[in-house]
Amino acid sequence: MKKLIGAYGIFLVLLWVYFGWFYEVDTYVDSRYAAYRHAYSFTVLTFPWIVLLAFILSGWHKGMLSRIENRLKRRWIQSFSFGLILMAVIQLLSLPLDALGFAMSKNADISNQPVLDWIVEWSIQSGFFIVMVAVLITVFRSLIRKFPNRWWLVLWLISLPIAFFIIYVQPIWIDPLFEDFTSLESGGLKDSIVELAGEAGIDENHIYQVNMSEKTSTYNAYVTGIGAQKRIVLWDTMLTGMSQNEVLFILAHEIAHYVKHHVYIGVAGYVLLSFVLLWSLSALYSVLYRNAHDRLQLRDRSDLRAVPVLLLLVTLLMFVTQPINLYVSRYMERSADRYAIDHTENLQPALESYQALARESKSDLSPSNWIVWLRYTHPPLGERIERIRTEMMEREQGD
Repeated sequence: MKKLIGAYGIFLVLLWVYFGWFYEVDTYVDSRYAAYRHAYSFTVLTFPWIVLLAFILSGWHKGMLSRIENRLKRRWIQSFSFGLILMAVIQLLSLPLDALGFAMSKNADISNQPVLDWIVEWSIQSGFFIVMVAVLITVFRSLIRKFPNRWWLVLWLISLPIAFFIIYVQPIWIDPLFEDFTSLESGGLKDSIVELAGEAGIDENHIYQVNMSEKTSTYNAYVTGIGAQKRIVLWDTMLTGMSQNEVLFILAHEIAHYVKHHVYIGVAGYVLLSFVLLWSLSALYSVLYRNAHDRLQLRDRSDLRAVPVLLLLVTLLMFVTQPINLYVSRYMERSADRYAIDHTENLQPALESYQALARESKSDLSPSNWIVWLRYTHPPLGERIERIRTEMMEREQGD
């Protein structure tokens, strides 16, 4: 255990020293915030592995589990209670790391969210996460007893309608728990937004603005929801901090996501990836159980002592498949950029919009390829800016 923690400590020191002093960050501002953010991201990525591995090696959770099994007789109550306690401990251990990320954003003037507001938001998000995982643990234990060889398939089939329901209601039930959403404020900017969206067949009732100025100074916009709840959301920081033409270019990018049905592509990707993940989890767990159930003191396949092992396997599998998710996301973002460029006559405001975004977010314009592969849902801003410049040069030469 000490060797594990010591090795992880050395890894963190080397990670932060590399990004703090040796990594060449390409940015518009005099700040190494983007480099430190890389280090923070990889710290957050690896931290759960160490925590779960420490639980497995130390057996800390086994004593707690024995007390739960002795005091609670119903299996589903045992499962749910153990899941709640285990995930609550993991979330509390992660709190200092989450607080560090918040402090970094505050120090870099990226975030202006009040500390108390951040604590409340963190508590709500953590509560959802803890309950969700506890429910999954309870369902897993029940399914593996009833369907020892096909539990993963049954769990996948059960998850599909639940996932679709969550995606459908997210814009109207979940997102408003954290942010304030309103219709666009009346004025010339709204008229231009409605006109541009209307040309793509999007009604103004599907366009919202969200109050983010109380939390951050950066700019963003996104498409969310499916079916009747599908909508484009524009951050108020962008509406007030960018010129009208800059906003309209960003809107054209989001219109591309809307009309190209990228949300549905993402849902289809979830369906496929979740199938692969659960099948892989079942296969790996079967091998592990056959070869190490005595060492792990597992009485049967549904033993709650296997939960930290399963959680570790899930996080590792998600890490392995994450580059595929990110690649698909970047592909869709490039497609949306192309649409926005093709539907914008004057690209100078488009160029300035991405430059403004890079300055406000203190982004790394040209991160290393391996960082893009492991982190980026969008192409680096340097690439996107260069694409617009190239288009502008080609148009000038064509004239």
